[in-house]
Amino acid sequence: MTTRSIAPRVWLIALLAVVVASGVQPGVALRATAQNGAKKPSAANYDFTPVAEFAEQTYKKAALPGAGLLVYKDGQVIYKKFFGAYDETTQVAIASASKWLAAAVMMSLVDEGKLDLDAPVSKYLPNFTGKKGTITVRQMFSHTSGLSELPGQWDHRITIAEYADRVASEGVLKADPGTEARYGSASMQVGARVAEVVSGKGWNQLFKERIADKCEMPNTTFARVELNRNPRVAGGASSTLTDYAHFLEMIINNGVYKGRRVLSEKSVREMQKDQTGKLPLVIASNDRLGRRSHYGLGEWIDEQDAKGATLQVSSPGAFGFLPWINHPRHLFGVWMVRSEQRLGQQADPSLARDSWKLVDLIHQAVDRAAPAQKAKKE
Repeated sequence: MTTRSIAPRVWLIALLAVVVASGVQPGVALRATAQNGAKKPSAANYDFTPVAEFAEQTYKKAALPGAGLLVYKDGQVIYKKFFGAYDETTQVAIASASKWLAAAVMMSLVDEGKLDLDAPVSKYLPNFTGKKGTITVRQMFSHTSGLSELPGQWDHRITIAEYADRVASEGVLKADPGTEARYGSASMQVGARVAEVVSGKGWNQLFKERIADKCEMPNTTFARVELNRNPRVAGGASSTLTDYAHFLEMIINNGVYKGRRVLSEKSVREMQKDQTGKLPLVIASNDRLGRRSHYGLGEWIDEQDAKGATLQVSSPGAFGFLPWINHPRHLFGVWMVRSEQRLGQQADPSLARDSWKLVDLIHQAVDRAAPAQKAKKE
Protein backbone atom coordinates (compact mmCIF):
# COMPACT_ATOMS: atom_id res chain seq x y z
CA MET A 1 0.00 0.00 0.00
CA THR A 2 1.43 3.42 -0.95
CA THR A 3 1.87 6.40 1.36
CA ARG A 4 -0.64 8.33 -0.78
CA SER A 5 -3.40 5.82 0.01
CA ILE A 6 -2.59 5.72 3.75
CA ALA A 7 -2.53 9.47 4.38
CA PRO A 8 -6.25 10.15 3.82
CA ARG A 9 -7.16 7.27 6.14
CA VAL A 10 -4.90 8.64 8.90
CA TRP A 11 -6.50 12.08 8.49
CA LEU A 12 -10.01 10.60 8.59
CA ILE A 13 -9.25 8.54 11.71
CA ALA A 14 -7.92 11.66 13.43
CA LEU A 15 -11.00 13.63 12.44
CA LEU A 16 -13.35 10.91 13.69
CA ALA A 17 -11.45 10.78 16.97
CA VAL A 18 -12.04 14.50 17.49
CA VAL A 19 -15.69 14.14 16.56
CA VAL A 20 -16.28 11.22 18.90
CA ALA A 21 -14.50 13.07 21.71
CA SER A 22 -16.80 16.04 21.19
CA GLY A 23 -19.91 13.86 21.40
CA VAL A 24 -21.15 14.82 17.92
CA GLN A 25 -22.37 12.13 15.53
CA PRO A 26 -19.74 11.57 12.79
CA GLY A 27 -22.26 11.73 9.93
CA VAL A 28 -23.55 15.07 11.13
CA ALA A 29 -20.05 16.52 11.47
CA LEU A 30 -18.97 15.41 8.01
CA ARG A 31 -22.13 16.76 6.39
CA ALA A 32 -21.68 20.10 8.14
CA THR A 33 -18.07 20.32 6.93
CA ALA A 34 -19.17 19.74 3.33
CA GLN A 35 -22.05 22.17 3.53
CA ASN A 36 -19.99 24.93 5.15
CA GLY A 37 -17.62 24.82 2.22
CA ALA A 38 -20.31 26.15 -0.12
CA LYS A 39 -21.27 29.81 0.26
CA LYS A 40 -25.00 30.47 0.28
CA PRO A 41 -26.87 33.73 0.80
CA SER A 42 -27.34 34.42 4.50
CA ALA A 43 -30.82 34.57 5.96
CA ALA A 44 -29.65 37.69 7.80
CA ASN A 45 -29.70 39.58 4.50
CA TYR A 46 -33.51 39.46 4.34
CA ASP A 47 -35.80 41.78 6.27
CA PHE A 48 -38.91 39.78 7.11
CA THR A 49 -40.21 42.25 9.69
CA PRO A 50 -43.26 43.27 7.59
CA VAL A 51 -43.92 39.58 6.88
CA ALA A 52 -43.84 38.63 10.56
CA GLU A 53 -46.09 41.52 11.53
CA PHE A 54 -48.66 40.68 8.85
CA ALA A 55 -48.57 36.96 9.73
CA GLU A 56 -49.18 37.83 13.39
CA GLN A 57 -52.12 40.07 12.46
CA THR A 58 -53.57 37.51 10.06
CA TYR A 59 -53.84 34.55 12.41
CA LYS A 60 -55.07 36.72 15.29
CA LYS A 61 -57.69 38.46 13.13
CA ALA A 62 -59.00 35.02 12.10
CA ALA A 63 -59.11 33.97 15.79
CA LEU A 64 -56.82 31.00 15.13
CA PRO A 65 -54.68 29.36 17.85
CA GLY A 66 -51.46 29.83 15.92
CA ALA A 67 -49.63 29.69 12.63
CA GLY A 68 -46.32 28.73 11.08
CA LEU A 69 -44.34 30.09 8.16
CA LEU A 70 -41.31 28.72 6.34
CA VAL A 71 -39.54 30.20 3.30
CA TYR A 72 -36.80 28.38 1.40
CA LYS A 73 -34.63 29.96 -1.29
CA ASP A 74 -31.55 28.88 -3.21
CA GLY A 75 -30.99 25.74 -1.17
CA GLN A 76 -31.61 26.99 2.35
CA VAL A 77 -34.35 28.05 4.75
CA ILE A 78 -34.22 31.84 4.90
CA TYR A 79 -37.16 32.27 7.27
CA LYS A 80 -38.96 30.03 9.73
CA LYS A 81 -41.21 31.15 12.55
CA PHE A 82 -44.07 29.79 14.62
CA PHE A 83 -46.80 32.03 16.02
CA GLY A 84 -49.13 31.58 18.98
CA ALA A 85 -49.62 27.99 20.14
CA TYR A 86 -48.07 26.38 17.04
CA ASP A 87 -44.63 24.80 17.15
CA GLU A 88 -42.50 22.21 15.38
CA THR A 89 -44.82 19.38 16.48
CA THR A 90 -48.11 20.98 15.39
CA GLN A 91 -49.92 18.80 12.87
CA VAL A 92 -52.89 20.22 10.97
CA ALA A 93 -55.39 19.04 8.39
CA ILE A 94 -54.11 20.35 5.04
CA ALA A 95 -57.25 19.69 2.94
CA SER A 96 -56.53 20.17 -0.78
CA ALA A 97 -52.78 20.50 -0.22
CA SER A 98 -53.15 16.70 -0.09
CA LYS A 99 -53.61 16.70 -3.86
CA TRP A 100 -49.96 17.65 -4.46
CA LEU A 101 -48.81 14.72 -2.33
CA ALA A 102 -51.24 12.34 -4.03
CA ALA A 103 -50.10 13.34 -7.51
CA ALA A 104 -46.50 12.64 -6.48
CA VAL A 105 -47.46 9.09 -5.50
CA MET A 106 -49.05 8.56 -8.89
CA MET A 107 -46.03 9.94 -10.75
CA SER A 108 -43.71 7.60 -8.83
CA LEU A 109 -45.67 4.72 -10.38
CA VAL A 110 -45.40 6.36 -13.79
CA ASP A 111 -41.63 6.56 -13.31
CA GLU A 112 -41.50 2.81 -12.73
CA GLY A 113 -43.60 2.03 -15.78
CA LYS A 114 -46.42 0.60 -13.67
CA LEU A 115 -48.86 3.30 -14.68
CA ASP A 116 -49.67 5.06 -17.94
CA LEU A 117 -51.13 8.55 -17.49
CA ASP A 118 -53.01 8.32 -20.77
CA ALA A 119 -54.33 4.77 -20.60
CA PRO A 120 -58.11 4.42 -20.10
CA VAL A 121 -59.16 3.57 -16.57
CA SER A 122 -60.85 0.42 -17.93
CA LYS A 123 -57.35 -1.01 -18.46
CA TYR A 124 -56.91 -1.11 -14.67
CA LEU A 125 -60.54 -1.19 -13.45
CA PRO A 126 -62.62 -3.22 -15.95
CA ASN A 127 -65.92 -2.33 -14.24
CA PHE A 128 -65.55 1.21 -15.63
CA THR A 129 -67.36 1.00 -18.95
CA GLY A 130 -68.77 3.29 -21.62
CA LYS A 131 -67.55 6.88 -21.51
CA LYS A 132 -66.50 6.43 -17.89
CA GLY A 133 -64.17 3.68 -19.02
CA THR A 134 -62.30 6.13 -21.27
CA ILE A 135 -61.25 8.44 -18.42
CA THR A 136 -57.47 8.59 -18.01
CA VAL A 137 -55.33 9.04 -14.89
CA ARG A 138 -54.13 12.34 -16.34
CA GLN A 139 -57.74 13.53 -16.45
CA MET A 140 -58.38 12.22 -12.92
CA PHE A 141 -55.56 14.31 -11.49
CA SER A 142 -56.20 17.45 -13.55
CA HIS A 143 -59.96 17.58 -12.76
CA THR A 144 -60.90 17.01 -16.40
CA SER A 145 -62.53 13.57 -16.01
CA GLY A 146 -66.05 15.01 -16.13
CA LEU A 147 -67.06 13.05 -13.01
CA SER A 148 -69.28 14.67 -10.40
CA GLU A 149 -68.98 14.05 -6.68
CA LEU A 150 -70.93 11.20 -5.13
CA PRO A 151 -73.81 12.51 -2.99
CA GLY A 152 -73.79 12.26 0.79
CA GLN A 153 -71.13 12.40 3.50
CA TRP A 154 -67.71 10.88 2.96
CA ASP A 155 -67.71 7.27 4.19
CA HIS A 156 -64.46 6.31 5.93
CA ARG A 157 -65.75 2.82 6.72
CA ILE A 158 -65.68 1.50 3.16
CA THR A 159 -62.46 0.83 1.28
CA ILE A 160 -61.00 2.81 -1.60
CA ALA A 161 -61.88 -0.19 -3.78
CA GLU A 162 -65.50 -0.04 -2.67
CA TYR A 163 -65.59 3.70 -3.31
CA ALA A 164 -64.25 3.20 -6.82
CA ASP A 165 -66.88 0.51 -7.42
CA ARG A 166 -69.56 2.98 -6.38
CA VAL A 167 -68.25 5.55 -8.85
CA ALA A 168 -68.22 2.90 -11.59
CA SER A 169 -71.86 2.00 -10.96
CA GLU A 170 -73.37 5.24 -9.59
CA GLY A 171 -71.01 8.00 -10.67
CA VAL A 172 -72.35 10.62 -13.05
CA LEU A 173 -70.46 12.22 -15.89
CA LYS A 174 -71.38 15.89 -15.97
CA ALA A 175 -69.27 16.35 -19.11
CA ASP A 176 -67.38 14.16 -21.56
CA PRO A 177 -63.87 13.34 -20.30
CA GLY A 178 -61.33 15.96 -21.33
CA THR A 179 -63.81 18.72 -22.23
CA GLU A 180 -63.92 20.88 -19.07
CA ALA A 181 -62.31 21.28 -15.64
CA ARG A 182 -64.39 20.50 -12.57
CA TYR A 183 -62.44 20.75 -9.29
CA GLY A 184 -63.29 17.85 -6.98
CA SER A 185 -62.34 14.63 -5.23
CA ALA A 186 -64.11 11.67 -6.84
CA SER A 187 -61.82 11.17 -9.80
CA MET A 188 -58.65 11.31 -7.68
CA GLN A 189 -60.09 8.69 -5.36
CA VAL A 190 -60.60 6.41 -8.36
CA GLY A 191 -57.02 7.16 -9.37
CA ALA A 192 -55.88 6.04 -5.94
CA ARG A 193 -57.61 2.71 -6.53
CA VAL A 194 -55.72 2.38 -9.80
CA ALA A 195 -52.49 2.95 -7.85
CA GLU A 196 -53.44 0.21 -5.41
CA VAL A 197 -54.19 -2.22 -8.23
CA VAL A 198 -50.95 -1.68 -10.16
CA SER A 199 -48.80 -1.74 -7.02
CA GLY A 200 -50.55 -4.39 -4.97
CA LYS A 201 -50.38 -2.11 -1.90
CA GLY A 202 -52.81 0.10 0.01
CA TRP A 203 -52.78 3.86 -0.45
CA ASN A 204 -51.41 4.73 2.99
CA GLN A 205 -48.53 2.29 2.55
CA LEU A 206 -47.84 3.64 -0.95
CA PHE A 207 -47.62 7.22 0.30
CA LYS A 208 -45.42 6.27 3.24
CA GLU A 209 -42.97 4.20 1.20
CA ARG A 210 -42.80 6.33 -1.94
CA ILE A 211 -42.99 9.88 -0.59
CA ALA A 212 -43.10 10.24 3.20
CA ASP A 213 -40.14 8.01 4.09
CA LYS A 214 -37.97 9.28 1.24
CA CYS A 215 -38.65 12.94 2.02
CA GLU A 216 -38.41 12.65 5.83
CA MET A 217 -42.09 13.29 6.52
CA PRO A 218 -42.79 11.16 9.62
CA ASN A 219 -45.75 13.28 10.75
CA THR A 220 -47.66 13.35 7.47
CA THR A 221 -50.45 10.88 6.82
CA PHE A 222 -53.67 10.38 4.90
CA ALA A 223 -55.06 8.19 7.71
CA ARG A 224 -55.73 10.92 10.28
CA VAL A 225 -59.18 9.47 11.05
CA GLU A 226 -59.03 6.40 13.27
CA LEU A 227 -59.76 3.15 11.42
CA ASN A 228 -59.90 5.08 8.14
CA ARG A 229 -60.28 2.53 5.33
CA ASN A 230 -61.10 5.14 2.69
CA PRO A 231 -58.54 7.94 3.15
CA ARG A 232 -59.58 10.99 1.17
CA VAL A 233 -56.77 11.28 -1.35
CA ALA A 234 -57.78 14.73 -2.61
CA GLY A 235 -58.21 16.34 0.80
CA GLY A 236 -57.72 14.09 3.81
CA ALA A 237 -54.04 14.37 4.73
CA SER A 238 -52.50 16.12 7.71
CA SER A 239 -48.96 17.40 8.01
CA THR A 240 -46.54 19.71 9.82
CA LEU A 241 -44.72 22.80 8.60
CA THR A 242 -41.36 21.04 8.32
CA ASP A 243 -42.73 17.85 6.80
CA TYR A 244 -44.44 19.64 3.94
CA ALA A 245 -41.39 21.81 3.40
CA HIS A 246 -39.34 18.65 2.90
CA PHE A 247 -41.75 17.58 0.17
CA LEU A 248 -41.45 20.94 -1.59
CA GLU A 249 -37.68 20.80 -1.28
CA MET A 250 -37.81 17.57 -3.28
CA ILE A 251 -40.06 19.16 -5.90
CA ILE A 252 -38.02 22.36 -6.32
CA ASN A 253 -34.88 20.21 -6.67
CA ASN A 254 -36.44 18.39 -9.64
CA GLY A 255 -37.38 15.24 -7.75
CA VAL A 256 -34.28 14.85 -5.56
CA TYR A 257 -34.29 15.08 -1.76
CA LYS A 258 -30.91 15.20 -0.01
CA GLY A 259 -29.24 13.35 -2.86
CA ARG A 260 -31.96 10.69 -3.15
CA ARG A 261 -34.04 10.49 -6.31
CA VAL A 262 -37.75 10.40 -5.37
CA LEU A 263 -39.34 11.42 -8.68
CA SER A 264 -37.86 11.82 -12.13
CA GLU A 265 -37.30 15.34 -13.37
CA LYS A 266 -39.72 14.55 -16.20
CA SER A 267 -42.47 13.70 -13.70
CA VAL A 268 -41.95 16.92 -11.75
CA ARG A 269 -42.22 18.91 -14.98
CA GLU A 270 -45.36 17.00 -15.95
CA MET A 271 -47.02 17.85 -12.63
CA GLN A 272 -46.31 21.56 -13.19
CA LYS A 273 -47.33 21.56 -16.83
CA ASP A 274 -50.62 23.22 -17.78
CA GLN A 275 -53.00 20.26 -18.18
CA THR A 276 -56.22 22.23 -18.71
CA GLY A 277 -55.17 24.79 -21.33
CA LYS A 278 -58.20 26.39 -22.96
CA LEU A 279 -60.74 24.10 -21.28
CA PRO A 280 -63.45 26.00 -19.39
CA LEU A 281 -63.14 25.97 -15.59
CA VAL A 282 -66.65 25.14 -14.42
CA ILE A 283 -66.32 24.08 -10.76
CA ALA A 284 -63.78 25.72 -8.39
CA SER A 285 -63.56 28.36 -5.67
CA ASN A 286 -64.74 31.87 -6.52
CA ASP A 287 -61.14 33.03 -6.47
CA ARG A 288 -60.02 30.46 -9.03
CA LEU A 289 -63.07 30.97 -11.19
CA GLY A 290 -62.46 34.71 -11.19
CA ARG A 291 -58.86 34.27 -12.28
CA ARG A 292 -59.72 31.45 -14.68
CA SER A 293 -56.85 29.48 -13.18
CA HIS A 294 -55.25 26.56 -14.95
CA TYR A 295 -54.34 23.26 -13.35
CA GLY A 296 -51.43 20.83 -13.56
CA LEU A 297 -51.41 17.44 -11.86
CA GLY A 298 -52.33 17.88 -8.20
CA GLU A 299 -51.50 21.60 -8.17
CA TRP A 300 -52.83 24.94 -9.38
CA ILE A 301 -50.85 26.99 -11.86
CA ASP A 302 -50.83 30.50 -10.41
CA GLU A 303 -48.64 32.27 -12.94
CA GLN A 304 -47.45 31.60 -16.49
CA ASP A 305 -45.21 33.55 -18.84
CA ALA A 306 -46.23 34.77 -22.30
CA LYS A 307 -45.32 31.40 -23.82
CA GLY A 308 -47.36 29.42 -21.29
CA ALA A 309 -44.43 28.20 -19.19
CA THR A 310 -45.26 27.75 -15.51
CA LEU A 311 -43.81 30.36 -13.14
CA GLN A 312 -45.65 29.60 -9.91
CA VAL A 313 -47.67 26.66 -8.60
CA SER A 314 -49.57 26.08 -5.38
CA SER A 315 -52.02 23.74 -3.70
CA PRO A 316 -53.99 25.71 -1.08
CA GLY A 317 -56.19 23.84 1.36
CA ALA A 318 -59.75 24.76 2.31
CA PHE A 319 -58.72 25.35 5.94
CA GLY A 320 -56.02 27.88 5.00
CA PHE A 321 -52.87 25.77 4.61
CA LEU A 322 -50.91 27.26 1.69
CA PRO A 323 -47.82 25.73 0.04
CA TRP A 324 -46.37 27.32 -3.11
CA ILE A 325 -43.32 27.31 -5.38
CA ASN A 326 -42.15 30.42 -7.23
CA HIS A 327 -39.63 29.50 -9.92
CA PRO A 328 -38.34 32.95 -10.98
CA ARG A 329 -37.35 33.63 -7.35
CA HIS A 330 -36.04 30.08 -6.78
CA LEU A 331 -38.11 29.75 -3.62
CA PHE A 332 -40.95 27.90 -1.99
CA GLY A 333 -42.98 28.60 1.09
CA VAL A 334 -45.43 26.96 3.47
CA TRP A 335 -47.97 29.01 5.42
CA MET A 336 -49.55 26.75 8.02
CA VAL A 337 -52.89 27.73 9.50
CA ARG A 338 -55.97 25.71 10.35
CA SER A 339 -59.38 27.38 10.30
CA GLU A 340 -62.42 25.50 11.55
CA GLN A 341 -64.43 27.21 8.83
CA ARG A 342 -63.78 25.96 5.32
CA LEU A 343 -62.59 28.62 2.90
CA GLY A 344 -64.87 27.43 0.13
CA GLN A 345 -67.26 29.26 -2.12
CA GLN A 346 -69.69 30.20 0.63
CA ALA A 347 -67.22 30.91 3.45
CA ASP A 348 -65.62 34.23 4.39
CA PRO A 349 -62.67 34.45 1.98
CA SER A 350 -60.70 36.99 4.06
CA LEU A 351 -58.17 34.46 5.37
CA ALA A 352 -57.46 33.25 1.85
CA ARG A 353 -57.00 36.84 0.64
CA ASP A 354 -54.69 37.61 3.55
CA SER A 355 -52.67 34.47 2.86
CA TRP A 356 -51.96 35.63 -0.68
CA LYS A 357 -51.10 39.11 0.62
CA LEU A 358 -48.60 37.39 2.89
CA VAL A 359 -47.07 35.64 -0.11
CA ASP A 360 -46.74 39.01 -1.86
CA LEU A 361 -44.94 40.45 1.18
CA ILE A 362 -42.54 37.51 1.19
CA HIS A 363 -41.74 37.99 -2.47
CA GLN A 364 -41.21 41.72 -1.87
CA ALA A 365 -38.77 40.98 0.97
CA VAL A 366 -36.82 38.63 -1.28
CA ASP A 367 -36.81 41.12 -4.15
CA ARG A 368 -35.54 43.93 -1.90
CA ALA A 369 -32.58 41.78 -0.88
CA ALA A 370 -31.75 40.73 -4.44
CA PRO A 371 -29.44 43.68 -5.34
CA ALA A 372 -27.37 43.17 -2.18
CA GLN A 373 -27.14 39.45 -2.83
CA LYS A 374 -26.01 40.08 -6.39
CA ALA A 375 -23.37 42.59 -5.28
CA LYS A 376 -21.93 40.13 -2.77
CA LYS A 377 -21.62 37.43 -5.42
CA GLU A 378 -19.82 39.85 -7.73
